[in-house]
Amino acid sequence: PIFSHDMICGIDFGTSNTLSAVYDEGKVRLIALENKANSMPSAAFIPFEDQSKPLYGTVATQMYLNGGYGRYMKSFKRILGTAFFERGTLLKPRPRTLLKFHDLIVDYLKTVKAITETQTGKTIDHVVIGTPVRLSEDKTIDGIAQLKAVLNDVGFARFTLVEEPIAAAYFHKENITAGSHTLIADLGGGTCDFSLVYKNAQQSTALDIIATSGITVGGTDIDSAFALGCFFEHIGYRTADQFKGLALPDTLYLYAADWNRITTSLYAPKSDIMIRKLLKIAKDKKKIEKFSSIIQNKRAHSVLQSIENYKIHLSESKNDPFYDTWLHEKPLYITQSNLNDAIQTLITKIVKTALDCLSKSQTKPHQIQQLILTGGTSKLPMLRQQFSKTFKNATIIDTNTMDSVVHGLVEKAKVDTAIL
Repeated sequence: PIFSHDMICGIDFGTSNTLSAVYDEGKVRLIALENKANSMPSAAFIPFEDQSKPLYGTVATQMYLNGGYGRYMKSFKRILGTAFFERGTLLKPRPRTLLKFHDLIVDYLKTVKAITETQTGKTIDHVVIGTPVRLSEDKTIDGIAQLKAVLNDVGFARFTLVEEPIAAAYFHKENITAGSHTLIADLGGGTCDFSLVYKNAQQSTALDIIATSGITVGGTDIDSAFALGCFFEHIGYRTADQFKGLALPDTLYLYAADWNRITTSLYAPKSDIMIRKLLKIAKDKKKIEKFSSIIQNKRAHSVLQSIENYKIHLSESKNDPFYDTWLHEKPLYITQSNLNDAIQTLITKIVKTALDCLSKSQTKPHQIQQLILTGGTSKLPMLRQQFSKTFKNATIIDTNTMDSVVHGLVEKAKVDTAIL
């Protein structure tokens, strides 16, 4: 059916940020989800005094960083496909208030839907939502079913799901040379996904999706590795106990380096018991006291945000010192080389996943003529260098790094609704 009188939409619900674009009156346009910004951070702040009025995006982060009284959550897309999605998280112990992640994501996407419809003055009839190639490593939980249940409750009249690297292929269709093998890498905050496509020289309008692959490693994992490898030693990570000189238990530090585990685990009551144990056995008690202060004052998210910002800073070849008094009183001098050492294992896994995509069709790295990069993680210099070494014959295309997926989702929506 042709729904030309209705509006179609693509929503790129990302781990770090969300974008919305519409095809309306013959044109594709991005929606300004926050003031004039097209992307809205996937972040939420639930005020304790009125939990029915959550804040989303940049304003949620600002409220949290300014000492707002409530619960802050970021990158909650990664909860899909995990046991925590059904379990929820305790907002307040007294009165006991449980927040279900289903409800949180529904409300967040309802906000995206409402902003989109308000700006266009039309109702979304058909929406295409991007999904990772692999949403979760837990094969016992159907994360896609969880996402579909969310989308039903958001209230979309019709929706379809498309893997994100395939969406990027739709957007870059004109950039792909006929008769060539092209690898598309969507390197996001929560996952890194790949699609291998071939454009037939005789049918230059058609794209053959030959293979896909994905890994649940992304920018947030790189932030975690960077935090643990370069910063958390200053608050006691891997420092010695006072008895046998063994490294202290690291459970709380692993929680503190994970956007979601901060919410679900680090701020749980049992953390108080665990931190007291660390204080008893630690050789350097001042470092543990500093870590305890971060937990007690609910500053773990802001510390991780500072580290993420510094990762971006280093990726742009800036070498100013890092400064966050919650971690260390004096500036810290961290280099690009330190970052590379901390994330080497993850970069190797991401490149291996790209090669796995090729191996599914017996395609060799030297046969890749074009490499299309999308997503914020694609800006990491070390990752780009590894890709250049691995795919030596490929021309790198990195236009519209942050919005090619959402544009591609709209292109897919046009195909779905026969608007060509």
